[in-house]
Amino acid sequence: IQRDIHELFTRSAGDLLDHWFESDPVMALYGFDAVVGNYASPYTPGSAYVLLHHVFGEVNGKPGVWGHAVGGMGAITQSMAAEARRLGVHLETDAPVKRIVTERGAATGIELEDGRVIRGKAIAANVGPKLLYLKLLAEGDVPAEVRARIERLRVGSATFRMNVALSELPRFTAAPRDDGGAHLGSGIIMAPSLGYMDTAFAEARIDGMSKSPIVEMLIPSTLDATLAPPGAHVASLFCQHFSYTLPGGRDWRQEKQSAIDRIFATVDSYAPNFRASVLGHSALSPLDLEEKLGLTGGDIFHGALGLDQLWAARPMLGYGDYRTPLKSLYLCGSGAHPGGGVTGIPGHNAAREILRDGVSS
Repeated sequence: IQRDIHELFTRSAGDLLDHWFESDPVMALYGFDAVVGNYASPYTPGSAYVLLHHVFGEVNGKPGVWGHAVGGMGAITQSMAAEARRLGVHLETDAPVKRIVTERGAATGIELEDGRVIRGKAIAANVGPKLLYLKLLAEGDVPAEVRARIERLRVGSATFRMNVALSELPRFTAAPRDDGGAHLGSGIIMAPSLGYMDTAFAEARIDGMSKSPIVEMLIPSTLDATLAPPGAHVASLFCQHFSYTLPGGRDWRQEKQSAIDRIFATVDSYAPNFRASVLGHSALSPLDLEEKLGLTGGDIFHGALGLDQLWAARPMLGYGDYRTPLKSLYLCGSGAHPGGGVTGIPGHNAAREILRDGVSS
C-alpha cells in the first residue's frame, strides 16, 4: 500500500494509465481527470494524484460518480441558505469584504466595502490563501516569513469556462443518427488521447492558450427541463489550457474572443452543427475568474494540487489545520485540506476546529 500511495503522488497519470490500459479513448477518459483545473500535461509527474482527487467522491452512495443538481449548481447554495436561515443564520450577499479587522494578534471582524464593520468571535474565510493573506490582511498582521511563503504558493489552473444557450442538441459525428441518447446527459470529453492533452499543454506553455483545447461539455438541460425552454438547451464548457499570464504583453481583455473562437472550432470539429446552434453565451477567462469570483490567478482550486501543497502542507506546513497565524481566523475553502471540488469537507473540518477552540454562538 505504501508503494502504491507513493506512486500516486509522484507518478504521472500517463505512466499510471499506460500500465493498466491500452486503448487511447479509455486512457483519455481517465486522463482528463488528471488535467481538470491542473495546468499540466497528463505526463507531468504528480498528475496521477489529481486524477485520483477527481474520482474520490460519490453521489448517492455511488463512488466515483458525478451528479447534476436540479436547478443548476446554484440550487446547492440556495438549499444551504434556506437551511441556514431556518436555523437563524443571518446571510448577507452583495457585501464585498474590504479587509479583516484585527486587534492584538486576533481577528475580530470584517470591514465591508461600504464601510460597515461586522464583529464576530471567529472569522471563517472561504477564499484563496493568497487573497486572504495578501489582500484582506494588512502586511503587518502577517509574519513576514508566512507572507513570503504565501507569495510562493503556486496558483493558476489555466481554466476557461463557458455557458452557452443552444437552439438544438449537438449532433456528434461519432453518433450521426443520435436521437438525444443518454450519453448526452454525461460528460462529453473532446480530447481523444493523452497525446492530444500533452500537445494542448505544450501549446499553452508557448502561446498562452491551446490551439486545439481540451473541452468537456455538459448539457444539464437533457436531465433538467427547468433550465431551458422546450426544444432548446443549455451547455457548459470546461476548457483547458488557457494561462492566466499571456506572453508578449497580450491581455485577456483583447484575447478573450480568440479563446472563444478556438473553443467553438474544437467543438465544431466533433459536432459540426454546434456553432450555428449557439443562441448566446457567457465566458469567463482566467482574468474574469479572478476579477469576478475572487479566484487568484483564475485558479478554481485556490492553489495547485501538487504534493508540496497537499495534506498538512495545504496551504502551507504549520497551518494545515485550518487555523492561521491570527487567533480566531480560519481558512475554510479549497485552499485548505483536502482541496478543490464540491465536497464541503474544508468547511466541515474548519467548523470542527472552530468548535474545538471553544467558539460557539
